[in-house]
Amino acid sequence: MKNISVLLVLMTCSAILSAQEKKDSTVVEPTSYKKKVLDNIELNFLYSNYVQNGNHGAVTGGAGDEHLTDNTPAILISIPISADEILSIDFGVDLTTSASTDQINPFAVAPIGGDDDDDKSGTTSSKTSGMIATSASTGGGDDGATAHKRSHGAATYTKTSDNRTFTWGVDGAFSSEKGYRSKGFGALMRKSFNDENSEINLNAKAYFDNIDLIYPGEFRVSEGLFPSIGFKLLDVNHRNSFSSEFSFSQVLNKRMQISLNADLIYQEGLLSTNYQRIYFKDKPIITYKNSELAHDIERLPGSRLKYPFSVRFNYYVSDVVLLRTFYRHYSDDWGVSANTYDIQIPLKISPSFTMYPMFRHHSQLQARYFAPKSQHLSTELFYTSDYDLSTFNSSQYGMGFTIAPPLGIFNLDTSNDRKRFRFKSFDIRYNYYSRTDGLDANILSLNAQFSF
Repeated sequence: MKNISVLLVLMTCSAILSAQEKKDSTVVEPTSYKKKVLDNIELNFLYSNYVQNGNHGAVTGGAGDEHLTDNTPAILISIPISADEILSIDFGVDLTTSASTDQINPFAVAPIGGDDDDDKSGTTSSKTSGMIATSASTGGGDDGATAHKRSHGAATYTKTSDNRTFTWGVDGAFSSEKGYRSKGFGALMRKSFNDENSEINLNAKAYFDNIDLIYPGEFRVSEGLFPSIGFKLLDVNHRNSFSSEFSFSQVLNKRMQISLNADLIYQEGLLSTNYQRIYFKDKPIITYKNSELAHDIERLPGSRLKYPFSVRFNYYVSDVVLLRTFYRHYSDDWGVSANTYDIQIPLKISPSFTMYPMFRHHSQLQARYFAPKSQHLSTELFYTSDYDLSTFNSSQYGMGFTIAPPLGIFNLDTSNDRKRFRFKSFDIRYNYYSRTDGLDANILSLNAQFSF
């Protein structure tokens, strides 16, 4: 990963210097002028803060603290390599504090009535101190929270034809955290026609993940604890994901635009989370001083096929009001089915200031492998108590504000002929998310855009 990071830095520096040299050149082609796809280097600083609470932590078998705080700073830079080519690079870090990781190994095992008292409540095994939950709603216990981080980055190269109607590109990405590493590759194609009123997009991506098999404390070989007769260690530690996306957008008239999107995603490998506990209905629970001893870990099929479909419709009401709507239907071969409705209404208060209230509703039917804590039977082949795979309804509503003056918020002259550095816009939005299973979250997002 260090080599990849160094390579990205070198690519960025080289592209910036190349782009700046081309911008400083005073040579003008006397033949014809070709408008650049991107005139200047664009830089975005992004930040989000996410805080959630709930009481269905999957690490503790579907009952437990889901408190999680995530701070994500990121940077995105788009560099015009030539009039036709753009290199985009982004890098970010997720800084997460989660109650769940403390519950992967929350206690040393000494049965009630035993001679030893190895209670380690409030401490965390060195093997799991950096482990990050795989979803925002994966929770844990009440004994504190563990901090961990994830680094991620991506680079995308695109080239557009001379007539600006065809674009192709390739991309690569990586993600790294303790216990989980991922790398990905992709390709894209975009074609516009009908006087640029119609557009087709094709995208394909592949991700290859490697997972460290960290089990709950009571199932670790080093602890000598295999209380559940017949407990089987996992023999797969990879996860591969392949996706294809097709979209078509059409300008219907001066006021209306519609786009259709269809995806096909296939995953194979370890699709369960190896440190999430399962408690069976038909087995006695062995009680220890600090916790209940789990009967097994979450087990799910080794493949999954997802096929969502979405429609987006925008209506230009007036110079002041724009209506943006979105609908998405999701299905997969695990039995999960969901519908999402989203509406956003940007209101242009002035040429420089826009506010946009937003609302999203989501309804989901559970996977066939889900059951609450202590409701699964040991005779089942697959089982999970992760409420992300349960039946629920959720709502998210909020407000956003954008400041984007036509000439920028702030400009700095670096030459006599034109302005080189511009603080173009600033965007801030807040959303509140609530789910019928008791989980809720507050989300704050910031985006500052510059060009030079």
